[in-house]
Amino acid sequence: MDKDARYFTHDDNARTDHKIEAMMSKYGVEGYGRYWIIIENLRADRTHKIQEKSYVYESLAKQMRCPVDEIKQFIKDCIAEYELFVQDDGFFYSESLLRRMAKLEAMRDKNRTAAYIMHEKYHHNITKDRNEPED
Repeated sequence: MDKDARYFTHDDNARTDHKIEAMMSKYGVEGYGRYWIIIENLRADRTHKIQEKSYVYESLAKQMRCPVDEIKQFIKDCIAEYELFVQDDGFFYSESLLRRMAKLEAMRDKNRTAAYIMHEKYHHNITKDRNEPED
């Protein structure tokens, strides 16, 4: 696992979100754990989307140590009832995670640009110092 896959932001009070609370009223803290396992899987994917394929559901069920049918129903409920995920063109994803990842990428791009500028200034100053005549 690359170190980048370990990081994403989330609210420290996510469990008090109305959608999460509603989901937990049916699925309990086990549902909360399932939700975050799915979010972690979404985060690990380059597109931050999960394809609706049998093997994907089997993998998620294995990670959550439960039957595949339970995961399918849980995801279906998270899409249709609780609006925690969005289903589109054979994939499902979290709009919230997509927004957070877009902000993270923008921040990283800004930091890369700043680092590049600092690097160029540093090398420009070294070259300038080397070309100046000594007294």
